[in-house]
Amino acid sequence: MSPELDALLCQRHPQLLQHRHADRQTCAMGWGVQCGDGWFTLIDTLCERLQQETEQDDAPQAAAMQIKQKWGRLRFVLEPATERQQAMIDLAEALSARLCESCGKPSQMASIRGYRTPRCAQHAQPTP
Repeated sequence: MSPELDALLCQRHPQLLQHRHADRQTCAMGWGVQCGDGWFTLIDTLCERLQQETEQDDAPQAAAMQIKQKWGRLRFVLEPATERQQAMIDLAEALSARLCESCGKPSQMASIRGYRTPRCAQHAQPTP
């Protein structure tokens, strides 16, 4: 994700993304949000709902341990996560497989330079 959008997520969700600048040797969040900009809205909305669970439904304060693209889908690791929070994450991960990682438009799975990634028709071809 672009540094600007990564920073915006941290600004909007400081408690959930409290490990964003952690030592990369101890927490994968130290590497930042490792996916395309097209998933920004999905991740932003997910973070909002996860934090809402803490503030309104007495879930423990959770922290993202890793946010990345893996096998063409969002991978969002939250600790600790309630069953309801994990269900939200599972839904977001499933939705990500249908949203272009570059722009967020509806997409299909593509293979770009040997990696699976969801891409719309406009972004299905690798850039030189």
